[in-house]
Amino acid sequence: MGRRWLTLLPLFVALQANGGFSATTARSGDVSRYDQRQIYQAAIADIKAGRWAAMEEKKKALASYPLYPYLEYTAFIYSIQRQNSARIMPFVEAHRHSPISRRLLENWLFVLGARGRWDEFLAHYDGGLLGRRNACFHAHALYRTGRKEAATAAAKNLWLVDYSQPDECDPVFRLFRSQGGLVRNTAWQRLLMTQEAREYSLAGYLVRYLDSEDVSLADRLRQLRQNPGLIRRTGLFATDNEQTRDVISYGIRRLARQDAAAAFEALGSYRVSHGFNATELASLYEYVGVRIAQNGDPSGLLNRIPVDHNLVTGLVEARIRLALQQQHWSDALVLINQLPDTEANTPRWRYWKARILVDSSNGDDQASARDIYRELAKQRNFYGFVSADALGSRYEFQHYPIEIPGEEVLAIESRPGIQRALELFTIGERHDGRAEWQYATRDMSDYDLQVAARVAQKWGWYRQAIKSMIDAEAWNDLDMRFPLAYQHEFVTVSRRFDIPLNWSLAIARQESAFMPDARSTAGARGIMQLMPTTAKLAATHHNLSFNGNGDLNNPDRNIEIGAAYLGEMFRRFDRNRILATAAYNAGPSRVDRWRNPDLPLDVWIETIPFRETREYVQNVLMFAAIYARRLEQDQPLIENHEFSEFLDTRRLIADDEPKVTRQPDNS
Repeated sequence: MGRRWLTLLPLFVALQANGGFSATTARSGDVSRYDQRQIYQAAIADIKAGRWAAMEEKKKALASYPLYPYLEYTAFIYSIQRQNSARIMPFVEAHRHSPISRRLLENWLFVLGARGRWDEFLAHYDGGLLGRRNACFHAHALYRTGRKEAATAAAKNLWLVDYSQPDECDPVFRLFRSQGGLVRNTAWQRLLMTQEAREYSLAGYLVRYLDSEDVSLADRLRQLRQNPGLIRRTGLFATDNEQTRDVISYGIRRLARQDAAAAFEALGSYRVSHGFNATELASLYEYVGVRIAQNGDPSGLLNRIPVDHNLVTGLVEARIRLALQQQHWSDALVLINQLPDTEANTPRWRYWKARILVDSSNGDDQASARDIYRELAKQRNFYGFVSADALGSRYEFQHYPIEIPGEEVLAIESRPGIQRALELFTIGERHDGRAEWQYATRDMSDYDLQVAARVAQKWGWYRQAIKSMIDAEAWNDLDMRFPLAYQHEFVTVSRRFDIPLNWSLAIARQESAFMPDARSTAGARGIMQLMPTTAKLAATHHNLSFNGNGDLNNPDRNIEIGAAYLGEMFRRFDRNRILATAAYNAGPSRVDRWRNPDLPLDVWIETIPFRETREYVQNVLMFAAIYARRLEQDQPLIENHEFSEFLDTRRLIADDEPKVTRQPDNS
């Protein structure tokens, strides 16, 4: 803070010489946006330090500053215990188009709830995203104001979650239990939910609320978590009731992850001895069957599954992938024809239908395959591009940019909500900036959203530009949806670590849409979504600077380390982007286990065991093709040398014309 005040000292001296931060000074425009930004941050510091008079003096210079409402909001928050509804609610109403309105209301409701001012609390509580603690207070308020039925329903909703509720829910739950709301099934249901969510400490705590007859079953759940094979001892689960069937279902699923064949046999026994309904059985057999298929079904168990496969789409798709992996083409085609129309008509399964029919000895089948390929090749997706490759035709990128006059961009940019978002972005408050952007754009027309996307891209806010285009369902302006973000940085690291530029951009686009502070639930961070441990190892290996997790929110550092690690994968897998992409997502050791030179490349991609990785690889390859076009590069979806790792079954389809080499669309 000291250096900032030194920077502002001449301004402060001049203002004090003229009587301080007067309203006249602020209105006259003598305080620049840059200066206002510094004054604002100093005023926020004053509020946090309790220097209210100093804050009020600075406040006079900020009347025209976009974040003036945030200053008022911060002042309310830091004096919330001294406020009342007569002051709070007018601010909430006046700023209802900004997220600070809901945030202030959430904080004020908590104060009212903590003080037990239930009628006033209910007068201002309108549901929505007002925090878990206030949801607890809401149920409590309903009880205390005599609305028992509504209170019980609210308390039950609070109870039936798979996580621990805040302490503010404790009085509500006591009332819920004392008034007979916690019946056997409700207590048991939450125990199951927490067990499935791996909230084991909470599950152990909840045992005290179970009926005595369910306590031993809860212990069986705990034992099955540690030893799923216990479910094979059917005598331990002989009682046929809803709770026991729940435990059996849990055990079967746990065992299926370790030994799908054993889970299949155990389920066969319980199917006879227990009253599972058809829906429950279908779900269990689907879960077990998918894992049997992933393991190759060496014992032919899939044909013994006693449910209608046509009603279990996930199981049918798993069997299709197994047939493809075994290169049993006729079986795969039969199974594709068993899919519901909504699935069978997706590009994925239409591609595989054509892929199989094209090798038929029947001329009509071959013609049908060509028709499907031609139809798919008109689409901009992975299966459209591989279909174009099969035909030897150009990719249909369907790039149709919309022309937007500059004055319309300026008009959107000048809107108060957009100005607040951009100013928050400028001072590094990215989370608040995204929230403001969402509020400012949520009621926009599709056209205005596309204009707003130009504003975001102009300011280097690529993630919001992409999201606004998605919200507008504007799929065909590829320059906006696939920006050359951080181009200098990516060009530099791509050369340095010898990786394709379009591929590195595609990885970043898929990982974070170029969001510098992106963070996954697993803890991956930044533009290239690096796990801290991976980043540290890569930085050490390449002698790069890395000073802890904070570096991963720095775009330059994140892109550098991410590209270094991507280069490691690229060389480890002999410059094969398909394998390296899978390794970047799922880890190189898994890809080592999955490698199979006896499979065609498209089959290998389609049968990657993890759905997330399968779709990740397909997206990155498609995105890389789009970025190649943007960079005016002549590069196919899949390079010739990348087929060498796999069984090469490529051949061009003679579409009643001489075979040609596919040419990229450089229009």
